[in-house]
Amino acid sequence: MSLYWDWPYVLVQAGPEQALTWRAGHMRGDGALPDLFFPADRSWLVSALWDDTWTDIGASGAVLAALRRNPLVNVRLVGPDEDACPPGLTRD
Repeated sequence: MSLYWDWPYVLVQAGPEQALTWRAGHMRGDGALPDLFFPADRSWLVSALWDDTWTDIGASGAVLAALRRNPLVNVRLVGPDEDACPPGLTRD
C-alpha cells in the first residue's frame, strides 16, 4: 500500500504483543512502535514516521480534546488540508 508521499508500506494485522517485537534500535529511543497503527474498528490512528520527531493522531474530537487537556501532551490541532509538520521544522 502507498501512503504519504507514495512510500510503500506493508499493513499487517497483529496484536500489541506481536507489534512490539518487530523492531529494535528505533531512532525514537527505546520504543519499538510501528510507524502506523490503529484498532480494528479504525476509530483512531497513530502515525509516527521513522524520521519524524513528532506523532500524528487522527481521532474523534472528544479524544483530541482530552489529549489537549493533558499537560504531558503537546498538542497542536491541524486540519486535513494542513501540513502536520510542527512550526519551525522543515521537511528535507
